[in-house]
Amino acid sequence: MIIDIRYHIASLVAVFLALGIGILVGSSILGVDTLASQQEQIAERLENHLNELREENRMVRAEVTALEAEIDLQSQFLKDVLPFLVGGRLDGYQIALVEISTYPVDHDLRGLLKNAGAEVVSTTRIPGDLNVEGHEENLLSLGLPAPASRDELHGLLAGELARAVVEGPSPLVEYLTGEGLISVGGEYGRPLDAAVLLGGGDSTAAPAAVLGFPIIDRLQGYGLRVCGVEERAAPVSFIKEFQAKLACTVDNIDTTPGQFALVLVLAGQDGHYGVKETAQRMLPVLN
Repeated sequence: MIIDIRYHIASLVAVFLALGIGILVGSSILGVDTLASQQEQIAERLENHLNELREENRMVRAEVTALEAEIDLQSQFLKDVLPFLVGGRLDGYQIALVEISTYPVDHDLRGLLKNAGAEVVSTTRIPGDLNVEGHEENLLSLGLPAPASRDELHGLLAGELARAVVEGPSPLVEYLTGEGLISVGGEYGRPLDAAVLLGGGDSTAAPAAVLGFPIIDRLQGYGLRVCGVEERAAPVSFIKEFQAKLACTVDNIDTTPGQFALVLVLAGQDGHYGVKETAQRMLPVLN
């Protein structure tokens, strides 16, 4: 270690000696005045270049501000015209909303569907990482078949919840709700035309098939049209898995185009829409 330190010290001394010699040689050849003049010219060029960069930065900032203002204006315009675009397209439809996402979803689809003329009959929120540890015996006592694995348990619960959405509440659903394991709203058991399955996960998410597929199979078994949706920012996308079971998906439901696409697919236009690589196109064909 001592040898290494001495080596570095010697190297630094050599560098400073070389620098000093270079300055002395330059001064003797060019003269002190010439060297000072060149230094001033270099400093002036650097200052001019810095001023140019500052001006370019100011112009770029101004352009970004103008673009942001234009985007905000267009976004507000789309929001304002969306009710007119969707108005009446789902008149008389009765729809159930089922959410199985494992990340915070801020958007509420009820206002959109109401503007389209539909009634949201029920809402069901099932945590994507549904944790029923410690409740297994109670669930079995309420009629749930004995599962072979945790994933199978989740699938059985999801299927029972989907059945309740269509046929009406059961003691099992009431237990899950009372324990705060799921949350429900509206009325179970009323006639339905379609269901919207909102997915997407984070790093804790179980595969989309664990909860999603039993729900889809059960709802479609009742003849319901089921459309799978998620937000653009979903850390883990469920859309590819949904597409294996569903004729319609929307991967940007938190945007105005995505909301418009959802209304169109609920009205009967099949396809996979949005902005992710799994989308066929951004919007269905307008008619």
